[in-house]
This record gives sequence, C-alpha cells and structure tokens, in this order.
Amino acid sequence: MSDMEKPAQAQFVHCMLIPLQKHYLLLPNSTITEVLPKATIKQAATKMTPWLEWVEWQLIKLAVVDLETLLKQNIETLYPANKLCIIEGINADADIGFYAIPCTGSPQLITLNASALKMTHDQNNSDYLYCQIKVGNKVAFIPNLDTLEIAIKNANLSAKND
Repeated sequence: MSDMEKPAQAQFVHCMLIPLQKHYLLLPNSTITEVLPKATIKQAATKMTPWLEWVEWQLIKLAVVDLETLLKQNIETLYPANKLCIIEGINADADIGFYAIPCTGSPQLITLNASALKMTHDQNNSDYLYCQIKVGNKVAFIPNLDTLEIAIKNANLSAKND
C-alpha cells in the first residue's frame, strides 16, 4: 500500500491531566519538566499576589502560579496542594525558564485526539484560559501559557520596582 492509499491517521497528543482543587489542568506532556512533593520546596518569600508566590528550586527562584485563583474560581484559600508541577516556559518574550503550578495529586499521562475532547458550556472569559473541556467526566482547563508567562514576568517586574 502506498502512502497515498493509507487511511488518514488520527492525530494524537500526549498530555498530562493535572488535578487542581476543583478542576483539572490539561497540558502537553512535553511542557512538564518534573513533579515534586511540595514539602521538598523551600518557600522563598511571601505571596506577591493572591495567585503568585516564589520558591527556590534547584538554586533558582521559581514562580508558583495558583491557576484556579488567577481564574477567579471559587476555591478555598488553603487547600491540600501537595505537589508542584514544574513547567518549562514556552514564551520567548516572557523569558521565563521554568515556573510551577501546585496540584493536589499526581498528574496522569493520557493520550488524546480531537474526538475525545468535548467543550463545556461553562464560560470563563479569562485571558489566561483558552477553553474548558471535558475529558471523560472531568472538567479540565487548557491554559493560555503565553499570556500566563507574560503575567508572571509583569508581576515580577512590578515587585522589583516597588
């Protein structure tokens, strides 16, 4: 069978489904560098904003982004985030090597194609969110990482100027 005769193959993406407090986060597997128990991370300073704090990781200052708070979801102020997902920055303009997102459990590796994704009717018009989808019976955020990384950069610059 020639290449021209082969049936079209569905495009699959390897993702991580990351448990937050009330939702899940869906990221491409390639963006996640490491998942750490939060107890091994040293707190670097007090929170700059309700959604951003800093910790030390591998001798660098690392932003920790509470995505649900940033999206203004109704969450508890203190919740059992016991792990940090270390994310590799993708926006060259933001110039952020790595940052972290706290999670409440271990991320799950899943493989998806477009037919497995169903849009939810929940509306969240945040610049930090591309969309909300259902993966099985779970609601997952697909974040706008470019915008998120610029927000981290801007918050860091504001703190340095204060």
